[in-house]
Amino acid sequence: MPFDVSEFREWIGALYEHPEWRAELRRVVLTDELLELPVVVQKLAEAQRRTEQRVEELAEAQRRTEQRVEELAEAQRRTEQRVEELAEAQGRLGKAVSELQRAFGATVEEEAASVVEVVLRRKGYRILRPPYSLALDGEIDVVLPAEDPFGQAVWAVVEAKARLSRRDVLAWSQRMRSADWRRRLAEKGCRGPYLVYAYSIRTDLGAQELAEAEGIGLLKSDGEVLTPKGLIEPADH
Repeated sequence: MPFDVSEFREWIGALYEHPEWRAELRRVVLTDELLELPVVVQKLAEAQRRTEQRVEELAEAQRRTEQRVEELAEAQRRTEQRVEELAEAQGRLGKAVSELQRAFGATVEEEAASVVEVVLRRKGYRILRPPYSLALDGEIDVVLPAEDPFGQAVWAVVEAKARLSRRDVLAWSQRMRSADWRRRLAEKGCRGPYLVYAYSIRTDLGAQELAEAEGIGLLKSDGEVLTPKGLIEPADH
């Protein structure tokens, strides 16, 4: 039945005095969906909070990744700089080694020239001019024109090696026994006959044996180890 305003207000007042009535009224008036809405909103708020937290974590991970990328880029830059420095150092070292090898080779040749000159003088040879090297498709390290005790002109030729191997001895012997090679020597003013020596600081096992078989003289810093077996005549002899 209808009720007036005063009764409505009394009814509202009673609802405030009895909270359990308000809950019952909500169940009657509101749908289940509306009743569950606060829970849904709370869940959405919690999901939003977790999402924001995850976004912050992802942003922090991104920041750390960017920082790591910067560190790696810096490490790469330092590595490239170090590689350049090592390449430059290797270049300088290679140049120094080459210069040292050239200096050492020159020293070996100079020592060979000095030794062969002293050896020949002691044997009574007269030195006609200072020793020199001769470039001829493979340099002859020492050439020394001299005159033997009987007045015959000879040309001492020396292959100088820090370390003398069997292969060095064989190559040197074959070169000096080549008529074409001796002809080209004569064209360069080294006319022969030739007194053939090999000089070394160290001689490999078997090199001396081969030198003796090939008739080549051997020199070391302390003098003559093997005497050449005769002279090799000029190509047109």
